[in-house]
Amino acid sequence: MVRLRERLGGIASTSQLLEIENFPKEALPYIHIDGSNVRRLNVNRLTLQQLKRHPYINYYQARAITDYRRLHGEIRSIDQLGRMKEFKPADLQRLAPYLEF
Repeated sequence: MVRLRERLGGIASTSQLLEIENFPKEALPYIHIDGSNVRRLNVNRLTLQQLKRHPYINYYQARAITDYRRLHGEIRSIDQLGRMKEFKPADLQRLAPYLEF
């Protein structure tokens, strides 16, 4: 759990714990997660290399973000990311607690 928290910059919901191999689903009701301590990524300030370090952002998504900023300016909301073909709705849902604009 600690390793996942460090890689993500915090845990936002108990469902993320299921990403841990062999994590018992039965334990979820007994765990409380305070999602307010999540480290946020400023998508308008980070480089491609910094963005792709986050486990929920792959190279193509990081590149789409940096290309968009170069061509159109700052990203103001998660809706703008949703218009990029590199991001599926499930990707955005996982990323939402970690992004700031």
